[in-house]
Amino acid sequence: MKYVFGIDGGGTSARLRVESIEGQELFYGEGGSTNPNSNSWEAVEAVLRGLFSRAYGEAGLRREDCAAGFAGTAGVDRPADRGPFSEALRRASGLPESCPLDASNDAEPALAGAIGDIEGLLLIAGTGSIAYARTRAGASARAGGLGHLLGDEGSAYRISFDAIARGMRSIEGRDLPTGLMDAAIPFFGLKEASDFIPLIYSKPIDKKGVARFARVVGEYRDRGDPLAVDLFETAARELESLVLSVYRRLGADMGKRRLALRGGLIEGDAVLRSAFAKRLSSSAPDVEIVRAKADAASGACLLARDLIARK
Repeated sequence: MKYVFGIDGGGTSARLRVESIEGQELFYGEGGSTNPNSNSWEAVEAVLRGLFSRAYGEAGLRREDCAAGFAGTAGVDRPADRGPFSEALRRASGLPESCPLDASNDAEPALAGAIGDIEGLLLIAGTGSIAYARTRAGASARAGGLGHLLGDEGSAYRISFDAIARGMRSIEGRDLPTGLMDAAIPFFGLKEASDFIPLIYSKPIDKKGVARFARVVGEYRDRGDPLAVDLFETAARELESLVLSVYRRLGADMGKRRLALRGGLIEGDAVLRSAFAKRLSSSAPDVEIVRAKADAASGACLLARDLIARK
């Protein structure tokens, strides 16, 4: 039986999905991180080798029956990164040169899975944030995804971090009034506001730990806290800016301008989602926000089928 595979590789784990040409799932497995920026190439190949070894053994798949494969993984952010990862993928899988393989950042298969098509727009707003767009011809554009030091605008991390920074300014009368610091100090296990200084500067910051405070900021927003309201208004504006960045570069080349939303923050906060949608309907009225369909591993399989069509 001919099959395709798709890999969704994140910073902490990777997922391999194998499907028949018709779309029936033949194998699904999970392994460690495949991010080459935070792991050695030897470690990345070992994770991939383990996943394929399980697929061949548990599902009885033969290498010669693979029609195409696509991997989207964190750490493959530049065009120059695609080739080395594809080569590592071929070595780890043992697939012949006749089987087309490709690799990209994990946003590309996330888009394909969410839209259910290889063309569209995707906004991810969870701990971090990124917008991605792809045309049917294969042109792509991204905005954001620069991490917590250079970006993550509109994300749970940025809302939380700015709540702390601006909350400390508010104590000094240099920002909007807020009760957020009364919640932030015990939330982070501190005794007073000045304890945030060693928390932030003395060791690598716990991004996910900081990001969890966004839920509390949302609660204060719903009570009308001026600073919390402003933080979420800023987040909606920043998320709109991310989408507009990729839309303005590629929207004219798309047949359908569909946008899917992913990430715990944007999917879990109806107020933020509504504010973002209202802004986007004014700035880009031809963009249709659609409900996300499937996961990134399924999207990677879609992109693998596209490789077959391009042969």
